[in-house]
Amino acid sequence: MEHRPGRRRGIAAIVLLVLGAVILGGVTVAKTVDPPARYTEGRQAGWTMTPTYTNGESIYLEPVAKGKLRRGDVVLASVPWSLQKTQMNRVVAVGGDRIRYKPSSKVAGQYRLVLNGAPLDEPYLEDWKHPSGVAFDVTVPKGYVFLMADHRMNSDGSQYPNNGPVPVGKVTAKVVSYPMAKLAVWGQLAGALVMLIGAALAAVARRARGR
Repeated sequence: MEHRPGRRRGIAAIVLLVLGAVILGGVTVAKTVDPPARYTEGRQAGWTMTPTYTNGESIYLEPVAKGKLRRGDVVLASVPWSLQKTQMNRVVAVGGDRIRYKPSSKVAGQYRLVLNGAPLDEPYLEDWKHPSGVAFDVTVPKGYVFLMADHRMNSDGSQYPNNGPVPVGKVTAKVVSYPMAKLAVWGQLAGALVMLIGAALAAVARRARGR
């Protein structure tokens, strides 16, 4: 059985038009129902977060939603151990956690922090063998976070007695790999592009059928 000229292009055009409409409509609806947080761009100052973030590296910042801070989050916070207005640190423990470290003993064959009785996996550290330069044993109060930098041997943090946990209210922003607001824009552009390709393919199919 012979296919009409342009039939395959026509089917492909319909598929692309529908796919593009779904992507564009889906992202637009999602943005309307749950608008992504506004973001700002900045630059990391210093080497305390290497190798995760290096000095001068561009970073994206989003507001911190109340109660949304989690272990492992990288944040900007006003901390007592920094002369700068804010400093980038990582949330290692949250309110209610017990975090401790003893330099003279190994856990599971390596030097590790112990979080709530279990060894803490920290693949982001600059030097895995030295997760802290000092011993500590702290239970983080509710409404506080325990902050440390990734380059532990070249930074200050909550592990030092004179510093301690930081109130959640002192956290000014969360550092994200890529802001949802920017992803949403790219999603809408992708949907529109797919629809344009589908429309162009539909026009080619119509011309083929008219020959």
